[in-house]
Amino acid sequence: MRHCKSCGNPVNEDSRTCPSCDTPIVGEEQITGKEAASEMRQEQAEETSTKRHKKRTLIITAILAFIMISSAAAAIILHKSPKELYLLSEYKTYQKSKEGWVEKYGDKMEFQEKMMKKPSSSEMTLSGNIDMDSISNDPSLEMFQELLNKATITAKTERDPISNQSYNNLALNVEKEKAMDVEMFQTKDRLGLKVPFLYEKFFYVNFDEYGEFMQMIDPSYTGPETLDASDLEWQDLNITEKEQEYIQKRYGAFLLGNLEDKNFTMKKGVEYKHEGETIKVREVTLKLSSSETKNLVNDFMDHLIKDEKLQSMIVTRAQKVSKTGTVTKEIGSSDANGLKRQLVDGLKDAKKEMKGIHFSKGFSSTLLIDKDEQIIDRKITTAFGGSKNQLNMELRSKNVSYGDDQLFEEFSVALSPEDEEESKILFQVTNDVVIKEATRKENLNASFKIEEYGESEEIKFSMKSDIDGEKDGKKKIRRDFNLNFVVGEFTDRPSGFKGTIKQTSELNLKKDYSNAKFELKLGLADELDSDTVTFKLDSKTKLKDILEMPDLKLDSGAGLNLVNIPEGEMYRIQEEVGMNLMELGIRYGLVPEDVYQFDSYDGYYDLEDEDSVDKL
Repeated sequence: MRHCKSCGNPVNEDSRTCPSCDTPIVGEEQITGKEAASEMRQEQAEETSTKRHKKRTLIITAILAFIMISSAAAAIILHKSPKELYLLSEYKTYQKSKEGWVEKYGDKMEFQEKMMKKPSSSEMTLSGNIDMDSISNDPSLEMFQELLNKATITAKTERDPISNQSYNNLALNVEKEKAMDVEMFQTKDRLGLKVPFLYEKFFYVNFDEYGEFMQMIDPSYTGPETLDASDLEWQDLNITEKEQEYIQKRYGAFLLGNLEDKNFTMKKGVEYKHEGETIKVREVTLKLSSSETKNLVNDFMDHLIKDEKLQSMIVTRAQKVSKTGTVTKEIGSSDANGLKRQLVDGLKDAKKEMKGIHFSKGFSSTLLIDKDEQIIDRKITTAFGGSKNQLNMELRSKNVSYGDDQLFEEFSVALSPEDEEESKILFQVTNDVVIKEATRKENLNASFKIEEYGESEEIKFSMKSDIDGEKDGKKKIRRDFNLNFVVGEFTDRPSGFKGTIKQTSELNLKKDYSNAKFELKLGLADELDSDTVTFKLDSKTKLKDILEMPDLKLDSGAGLNLVNIPEGEMYRIQEEVGMNLMELGIRYGLVPEDVYQFDSYDGYYDLEDEDSVDKL
């Protein structure tokens, strides 16, 4: 029998309450079940509590780790030495400027690179209009003005860089009638030119006879005997990324090794104000004494003299340029070793000459650096020259972002003799830019000023530009500019000019074409005179997979090799060209009909009447 746990009286097995005290009777199994459930709930609560504790511990640990890593990174970033911050900010500023250049002109550069690898066909038309009241009383000038207003120049080019061939046609048209044209061609082997209105055949030179041809013109010629047109590619002169990396690494290491920590100082929390806004910047200054500056320049020259890899880069490009025959006298031998010796000898001579140059005020460069480690203001001062005559130089540059997407840019150079403070040369350019979603407005001002003993002359240029951002490769630009001369009272120079440039362009890299239209309107700034000149340029370029060059038929007698023309034949050709040139001038009123007649015997023009000219 069971007993009531409340009062102790006996209770039947099947009773649910005590008959004495009415207390509910609970079985052992029920108590055990409740206790088990309670224990389970307690264990689950403890397990959940443990998991939550572990999770909180993990989160707290992660946060602490993040704080520690961030603190370490901040310590590295914010506590760079002045020297490290100076060099790093110069590098980062250069990289950002390079990125901006690529963003602005990247598509054009890519299209130009494509033109160097694929055949292309281009056509350009130049026309103009002259409206000048000042020549209204001069009949001959009025006639010349009328002729120019009716004239257009067209240029067509077919170029195949794969086969290294090109054909060019330049034509002068008057009232849509061809007045004169010039044809030029270039292949791997020869270069030629023809002016049909003056002579009906091509004149050409074979590249393997180039030296002989140059000696006909200049008997003292000592340059290359042949030309290699296949090497005349602009991309071969560009500095490759690998070469850029080498230069940056080598000369970056040079600066790190030759500039000491003691030459750098830094101020934090400097307030910089622009257009009513104030930002906190770090000011880092590099200062070198006169002897330190001279030693740095001397060590840099030694660095250049020992840099065989850089010398090879220069020599390789000099060789390619020398093969054009345009700078033969300056470069001399095109042999790689010879060119390298000339380059090193030139550097050594420059080093010797620089021994006489002194830096009386040393060198100072102060950078103001924002939180992104970009240079927003730079000031460089130095003085250099002989032991007595020193030239002071101050260079300033600014690149300050402010307001809503606004940018102020400035560059200036000031030069003045050390002993003559009254004399000064100042060049300055500023550009205030407002950038919106698809438009860009620029306000550019430039000036060149010379001051000497209280008198000054100045040239001022200003230009406001409205640029519609590129949309599907299309862009519209309008620029209004003024050019003014601020000079003394007695001068024949005009007070200035004003004008407008309108440009529309369309560049499609996928469809391989580029079209552009320009219009330039130029007039005198003087309000009393309304003379204006207008030029219009329309150009179209299309890249092609295959290009068919015109057949010039040189092998059928349509061309003359300049090296092989007999002397007597050359005199006859000169006579014919002179007569055709005279007839062309008479046709368009540039030469009076009764003025000259060509004398085939002595090559001079003699005074004759109109009937004599007609007899020609």
